[in-house]
This record gives sequence, structure tokens and C-alpha cells, in this order.
Amino acid sequence: MSPRSIEHGQLTYLQIPAVDLQASGRFYARLFGWKLDPGHPSSFEAPGMLFGQWVTDRPVARDGGPLLWIAVRNIENGLREIRTAGGTVLDGPSPDGPRLIATFRDPAGNVVGIVQEAAST
Repeated sequence: MSPRSIEHGQLTYLQIPAVDLQASGRFYARLFGWKLDPGHPSSFEAPGMLFGQWVTDRPVARDGGPLLWIAVRNIENGLREIRTAGGTVLDGPSPDGPRLIATFRDPAGNVVGIVQEAAST
């Protein structure tokens, strides 16, 4: 994956439910030109500095759907703000490669992720 410049509030990471990781990879690469990571067949990079992966642990159903990951400058501050604003922190922060991630439920019940890149402070 190529180096990226991430802005606070930018959508940075996407998890797409899949049944067959390789079939999903071929599909999105063919349709949209997404770059696949040969070392990790579930990982991709899409235009606009969006990256992500196909996952088998989220249901492929109307109620499952993609999990959006939004960049924050500081994950601890982000989690405090989520709680203050009426959201519920579900997990994290947890290391995920060179970044920290956490998920929360917004007031409507949607599950959303936040990510702090390694260079963020």
C-alpha cells in the first residue's frame, strides 16, 4: 500500500463483508481498478487514499453492510468526544498495523470506526 496524507474527519478505511475474499477482490479490481495487496488477498487500496479489506466476520446482509472508518487526530480525544456527544464506545483503541482503531455506535445505532494513523497526534 502506498503512503498517504490523512486529514482529520476523512473517510480512510472500509470493511466490506464478503463470502469469498478473492472473488470480491477480483470483482472490485475489475470494476473500479482497486489495487489488491498481493501479500494480503483481503486488502485493497481505492482512489482518494481509501484503503480497506474484505471481511468474513461481518454479515453479508441488509443489516450488516460496510463498516466506515473515519480519521481522527487523536483516538483518545475522539473516544471522549464520542461519549460526550451521546455515542457508545464498543471497543478499542487497539493497534492495527501502524495505526490505532476503535469502534462506536452512534445515537441512531450505526456502528462506525475511527482510526488514528501512526503519524497523527
